[in-house]
Amino acid sequence: AFSKKNLPMEMFDACISNGAFCLVPDKAKAFANVFKALRPGGRMAISTTTIVSDRLDPSFEWPVCMRMFASLESIKPMCEQIGFKNVRVIDAESPMEGMEIPIEDESTGDNDGSRRFKIHGRYADQFTFLENMDMDELCKVVTVYGEKA
Repeated sequence: AFSKKNLPMEMFDACISNGAFCLVPDKAKAFANVFKALRPGGRMAISTTTIVSDRLDPSFEWPVCMRMFASLESIKPMCEQIGFKNVRVIDAESPMEGMEIPIEDESTGDNDGSRRFKIHGRYADQFTFLENMDMDELCKVVTVYGEKA
């Protein structure tokens, strides 16, 4: 919070974030802090990944990162309730599919042609069910624009 760090409120003309917001656990608090930091007339442009539906299917154990995503439908009303005006949530048209990363053999640096899909890290084997899902139907990258009156 700004008060804990003694940063002045209403200090910035613009706030830009390109991707970090999707992992913030409390989106309302994060957007509220952006609002507090902006001067009157200030604007925000926040790019974030969202879940297209209201909630993820509870029959699956979803990766933590996906459980942190806000629902697409919640973003605009949340920002308006905080006080942002002229809120627009624009599809960034950034496909989630096709973002496979080659796996390299850590000991040699060789790439054997295998691919790592949908989830990364040492727990990837727990989320193999994601390989059969269309991430573009499940998630959407958006840019949230808003102004402080």
